[in-house]
Amino acid sequence: MGAAPRYARPFVAVFVGTVLACALVPLNLWPFSNWELFSRLRGPTENIWQAVVTQPNGRSLSYSIGPHTACAPLLQSARARFGPATGVRIYHSERLLSDRVSGRAAAPYRTIVVTCSSKGARASG
Repeated sequence: MGAAPRYARPFVAVFVGTVLACALVPLNLWPFSNWELFSRLRGPTENIWQAVVTQPNGRSLSYSIGPHTACAPLLQSARARFGPATGVRIYHSERLLSDRVSGRAAAPYRTIVVTCSSKGARASG
């Protein structure tokens, strides 16, 4: 049996290095993936915290937020991001992932939690 070609060792070193780098670095560069999509446990529901900004002209704009966002900074941030805002409503949305309507995910069940305005926060209930 003859010796391996000269390019075999560098090729193997680069290939093994690439596989190890993809396993250790959180990048998903195809075709070398760290399988993030399949490695996390997911339950049957998806929880979303959402802020809806109310502008003086009645227009509403929504964006996702974390579950423990304080009212005053949130209203200030909404004004900086969207312009004049009279208030922000905080919603907790929950979607049952198995619910389908014509092959698409069903709309989430949305509950208003807090209403923020320049007068302060008001819990809904």
